[in-house]
Amino acid sequence: MSITAACRYVGVALLAVATALLAAVAGPTDARGGAPTLAAGAAPDRRPNIVLILTDDMRKDEMRFMPHVRRMLVAQGTSYTAAISPNPICCPARAEILTGQYGHNNGVQTNRGRWGGYQSLRDPDDTIAAWLQDAGYLTSHHGKYLNFYQLEWSAREPGWTVWDTQVRGTYTYDKHAAFTNGDVYRNRYISGIVAARSNRAITRFSRADQPFFTVINHVAPHNAAEAEEDDAWGVPVAQRKYRRHYTRLRPTSSRKPSYLEKDVSDLPSDLRRHSTTHRRMTQFARARARALRSADDAVAATIRRLARLGELDNTYVVFASDNGFLLGEHRLRGKDLPFDEALEIPLVVRGPGIARGARVNEPVSLVDLTATFLDWAGGVEPGRTLDGVSLRRLTRGSRDTLPIQVGDTVADATPGWKYWGVTTRRYLYAMHAGHPSTGVLFDRRRDPHALVNRLYDPAYARIRAELERRTLLLVRCNGQKSCNQAFGPMPGPKPSAGGRLAEPLPAVPPPGIRPPGDDH
Repeated sequence: MSITAACRYVGVALLAVATALLAAVAGPTDARGGAPTLAAGAAPDRRPNIVLILTDDMRKDEMRFMPHVRRMLVAQGTSYTAAISPNPICCPARAEILTGQYGHNNGVQTNRGRWGGYQSLRDPDDTIAAWLQDAGYLTSHHGKYLNFYQLEWSAREPGWTVWDTQVRGTYTYDKHAAFTNGDVYRNRYISGIVAARSNRAITRFSRADQPFFTVINHVAPHNAAEAEEDDAWGVPVAQRKYRRHYTRLRPTSSRKPSYLEKDVSDLPSDLRRHSTTHRRMTQFARARARALRSADDAVAATIRRLARLGELDNTYVVFASDNGFLLGEHRLRGKDLPFDEALEIPLVVRGPGIARGARVNEPVSLVDLTATFLDWAGGVEPGRTLDGVSLRRLTRGSRDTLPIQVGDTVADATPGWKYWGVTTRRYLYAMHAGHPSTGVLFDRRRDPHALVNRLYDPAYARIRAELERRTLLLVRCNGQKSCNQAFGPMPGPKPSAGGRLAEPLPAVPPPGIRPPGDDH
């Protein structure tokens, strides 16, 4: 444990005593004791505000359950239709936004263990909150933070003017919610709690005539836990007013040929989990939709508050999810998997100069958001070497390949990784970090539902070699130049002797190559 971390840990007990005395009267923790005011004669700072709203595990196609988001953000802003979460699981995704770096640079590769969770974040004091605060922004954080923060810390994180993070009951929805300032809620639904607390901070910031940066984390539609310590996860909990909604809903994934796929023998053994049924997926799909309706109401409350305060026209509002989710595709339920459904996320931006109702098809990732926020704030200098690129500086063709990563909680994994890979417009490729001869290669043009793993198909040998080359470069990249490259056109599949592309072959390992076992 570092000296800084040790000091912070020792201070937890002292802070808990102090904040408990204030809990009855205090709002979210504010380092300045209230809304800062301008010095006499100082001109208001008209730099734009930035509000980031995150859902948890939301699929891109679940935007259909967010009518307020569609009306207030999608119709009034720009949607990034090819956005991904390059390390598709909670803690790495949030760490990427905090740092603007991929997991191999910021240290967070998965949710727990030696290579994951809050404790694995390198230089936790050096985040976008600190950079924007140093540049004159008021900053606030609400709801979920990095995994296991709530179990180890309750002190303030540097850089946040209002540190309003949930430290208990994160996934219980309506049973228990505790925040860093000592406030505890029981039998109240979490989406409304987070909306009210973040709106309180926004209101206080609005009085200060300074720009603000606010991060709002909603738990929906993440699986629910009965208690913080539970390892048994259930379906998301619905708010009372939505409990009878979507009683006939079928999973959108059920329309895909990959849904409960019959033959998954071409996949590495650790991806052949057979982990779900149609009945179970239907329960999850309905529960997720209900939970998202409450998150949608919370987003609407935030937008309305900004409008009433006169701040909306000068605020960039970004709506996204930390990662996607498989709902039965390839017989799988979950995230942290090398499939498009886990990587793809909704991403919508509304704000000054943003085109209304527009769609951008250029590939972007969560890592780009950090550089974008600093750009919007007037070119604020980061304290780290950024891997992402500002969305408004990204030009067509400036990069054609994005890295993807899947972490491993096994302590002696390679090191801490399960899969490395890349995604291009046409191909998705991931190699097993411990067994590079195994993995997946999908051709979206010929096989949009990833039914055939082409990894061992001779017609794709040149493609695999090129994707592996790009992978080995990008999973070690550091900085905007090395992480954002235009490698050029990919080779095409090799035609058969008759000049036509051969029919796809089953992607089974050639003799002598053994896929990784389930323990990997």
